[in-house]
Amino acid sequence: MIVSEFIPKQGVCRLTVESPDDLWTLRRLLSPGDVVVTKSSRVSKREGDYARPDKGERIKVTIALKVEGISLDSSVGRLRVRGKIVEASDDSVTKAGSHSLLVSPGQELTIRKDDWRPSDTRILNSSTVSERRFLLVAVDRRDTGIGLLTGSHLTIVSTVESGASGKGGSGQKEVDMAPYFRKVLELLKATWREGDVVVVAGPGNTKLTMENLLRKDPDLRKNEVLVEGFDLSGSDGVRALVKSDGFRKVASDSVLVEVQEAVEEAIRRISRGERRIAYTLPRVSEAAKAGAVEKCIVSDDVFASNVDENALVETLNLIEEKGGKVFLCDSSLETGKQVSALGGMVALLRYDLSGGAPTAISPKR
Repeated sequence: MIVSEFIPKQGVCRLTVESPDDLWTLRRLLSPGDVVVTKSSRVSKREGDYARPDKGERIKVTIALKVEGISLDSSVGRLRVRGKIVEASDDSVTKAGSHSLLVSPGQELTIRKDDWRPSDTRILNSSTVSERRFLLVAVDRRDTGIGLLTGSHLTIVSTVESGASGKGGSGQKEVDMAPYFRKVLELLKATWREGDVVVVAGPGNTKLTMENLLRKDPDLRKNEVLVEGFDLSGSDGVRALVKSDGFRKVASDSVLVEVQEAVEEAIRRISRGERRIAYTLPRVSEAAKAGAVEKCIVSDDVFASNVDENALVETLNLIEEKGGKVFLCDSSLETGKQVSALGGMVALLRYDLSGGAPTAISPKR
């Protein structure tokens, strides 16, 4: 998230949404009564004897919406904000009734709050911490998958087919692979930005060919890494790459690896019958009130399971207020699927709640 202006005393914050994780941050920041200012499009009805009542011209306007309700859709691709328009840059925009805004990555908006709380500032500051992005390339002779990993969220940027079949060899028509590799390179250059790490995985010579092309590019070669022992490609290859040992070594300090390790620890505790674990909203909420949550991971598809979003937001905010860490997990990845199977959220606890008063946990030896 890019914060271009933040004046807490005036309750004003101007920002740009960059990723699906930022939508989750907004969901936690916004409350009924806040005002959101952004660009939108509205239908301006035509007037006249021959105008159709159901037709109108869609115009772009800047509106200020007083928030009444907020919700994330099931894919966490958009944030819906409902409320009443209190200001508009075009006089033709009606202020009667309720209106909705759909906020998505790339959108600029301004938030105005009557009371900007310390917890709001903490949530905002944590979202502006710069995380390394990873451009993932899973390549072979037939196709290439390109993915972008930001925080714990993976986006499949594109897949490219070469037109070749099988693994090559005698008896097969030789295909000119140069245009195929050039197209992959062009897509990478269009997505790359300063600081991105490019991770390449694939079999033998094909992977080396891709690596040689990257090393000729002054930008892409800056943070280029090769992952050994990998033979999947396309979008499936990209998803497999993020859970491979090779990638975890490259991204050992990333949010995704921290989430993967936390979920693995949660599953270990469950399998051993340990009590320093909680899952599903009611149990995690109870642990949060006791200040027992060390880390909490939420799968983004928890919003599709009719969960009480307000209760969820309150619980996660409380966890952070008491020193815990909160992560949003991509449900399209294996780690996210594991969290979804546990009711959409799982928490590692500092101590066992079943015994009443907190007891100290001896460090592992």
